[in-house]
Amino acid sequence: MEEFDLFADDIDDVNTIVKTQESLFDTEQRLGAMLDAMPIGLLFHTQQGILYANDQACQLLRAQKSELVGRHFLDYIREAEFLEANSLLQSAFEAGQKAVETESVIACGSGPDKLIKITASRLPWEGTPVIQVLFQDITAQKRAEQSLRKLSITDELTGAFNRRHVFYEAESYLQQEKRPPVTIAMLDVDHFKSVNDTYGHALGDMVLKEITRLAHGFVPTISNCKSAMFARIGGEEFLFLLPGVTKENGFAIVDEFRRTMMRLRIPSDDGRLVSITASFGVAEYREEDKSIDKLLSRADAALYEAKANGRNQVCQAK
Repeated sequence: MEEFDLFADDIDDVNTIVKTQESLFDTEQRLGAMLDAMPIGLLFHTQQGILYANDQACQLLRAQKSELVGRHFLDYIREAEFLEANSLLQSAFEAGQKAVETESVIACGSGPDKLIKITASRLPWEGTPVIQVLFQDITAQKRAEQSLRKLSITDELTGAFNRRHVFYEAESYLQQEKRPPVTIAMLDVDHFKSVNDTYGHALGDMVLKEITRLAHGFVPTISNCKSAMFARIGGEEFLFLLPGVTKENGFAIVDEFRRTMMRLRIPSDDGRLVSITASFGVAEYREEDKSIDKLLSRADAALYEAKANGRNQVCQAK
């Protein structure tokens, strides 16, 4: 009888072990399902390579789980971002449980590159150091942010920078402790009302767009002024911001643009080619100006002098 009881105890122990193993297996399965349901990529990563990848990580890296295990996350990082991403992972291994993050680009096979946000932190596990790497595709988000920023700083019709943005940039130069020369040049299209009255507002809009297109091609050619900007500040009024350029050099720059504008020919609906000219006023910032408004006022006065003298010319502020 005693032997039977011992045998029964052994059976109970075996049943307990089996139930425990089943429970652990079930827990593992449930945990795996939870990790696979995460909307962001997750990797468990040692210094040598990937231990585990969830479904979203596989989708983002365009690989099967069996392919990812043993590979290194850095294998998927674009070469230009390799050093920064490597530094991030090493910081995660060294930083305890404090999370570190960056943005990088993954290049996977023949598909398009993706901009991702990476957050890495060390897991509180004994033994071999393991970090978790969370990453998500932020390509669309960044494009939306860039699109919104572009809308906020550019003129909707022409694509030139808008008044608010160019004045903000100008003020930033004027407030520098070691301020370089700052010159602005105002541009006003000659007889623009006549263009609208004769050919219609659609062609008037085309004139403004063509001037902007011409300026966008011209600005990069300005020597020693990589920060030059072109902006629409009113109806048919535009402005060149020329940091690091003196009034005399600014005069030469915008006079070249004036002559380039004279070669523009814009087709009208009746088949005629419309030519345009513009008048310019150039002013360099002086200490007594105190602000961009005073500088703008002096450039505006020079512009009206150019118009009074017959238009299609450049005048410098007094």
